[in-house]
Amino acid sequence: MVMERRKTDVDLSVELFGRRLGTPLMPASGTLSKEAVGEVRGIYGAILPKTTTPRRRDGNPTPRIAETPAGMVNSIGLQNPGVEEFMKNLDDFDLGVPILVSVAGNTTDEFRELCEKVSADERVFAVELNLSCPNVEHGGLTFCAGPSSVEEVVSACRKVSGKPLSAKLTFEGVVGNAVAAESAGADALTVMNTIPALTVDADARRVLVKGGLSGPAIKPVAMRAVYDVSAAVDVPVIASGGVSTGLDVAEFMMAGAAAAQVGTASFVRDPEDILGEFEGYLRKHGISASDLIGDLRDSESASGVHEG
Repeated sequence: MVMERRKTDVDLSVELFGRRLGTPLMPASGTLSKEAVGEVRGIYGAILPKTTTPRRRDGNPTPRIAETPAGMVNSIGLQNPGVEEFMKNLDDFDLGVPILVSVAGNTTDEFRELCEKVSADERVFAVELNLSCPNVEHGGLTFCAGPSSVEEVVSACRKVSGKPLSAKLTFEGVVGNAVAAESAGADALTVMNTIPALTVDADARRVLVKGGLSGPAIKPVAMRAVYDVSAAVDVPVIASGGVSTGLDVAEFMMAGAAAAQVGTASFVRDPEDILGEFEGYLRKHGISASDLIGDLRDSESASGVHEG
């Protein structure tokens, strides 16, 4: 299937995993339903469905989503039908662009088995390792919270997969974890995931949702993470966290990202509008998308600016 794209005089393409993508946009895992796939044809340069796990997960009890002044807090709990059922329905996400599959396990063995299974499918272009899921075996702490465990998981997956691997990292210790993931064989890094947060029902005097904050509120934090990580590694960085406008996409790419994931914003904005704004920015400045990558770093080096 050939990707249908609107005509434009601006070069929106970027290279990722040795392949030219029509645009630098892709959905963040968990934010694109199969019912909405047809609406983003020609908008996303790659497709990333919801994270899959070894077995079916019903997710956390409700309420599990709460709006905040600049985003939302969610605690979905990786609800999904399990990898067997997920792979049966992977064609639902075929738009003629690369399909990335996000996997999450509670142990290194689960990650390895998942990665081996999905990598064997010719429909899968690359695998995103969601290294930010709870692990009861670690006392409820975030799995892969440190470089040693990140390296262990990525290395195990690298041994069983011939497909490109991207490690999705939490903000905590992101640079150290990024370096560890790269050394273990990751081909790219997705930076970052949500930030731990809490909302309260003041009338009921109880916790409403305890989960992860996403949306515009975390953009400056994600921007710093992308900026720092891109300076510390040689593999591409995929930005994730607070992308809501075309200007956000441009800024993340200037900070060092090769592509950007649209998550929370897709619930309130049409991704086509975001791409249109990005296209308008490029046209205004007479540049292509790839020209932006790392532009902030280049500017600092040229001007001798240093962080205070």
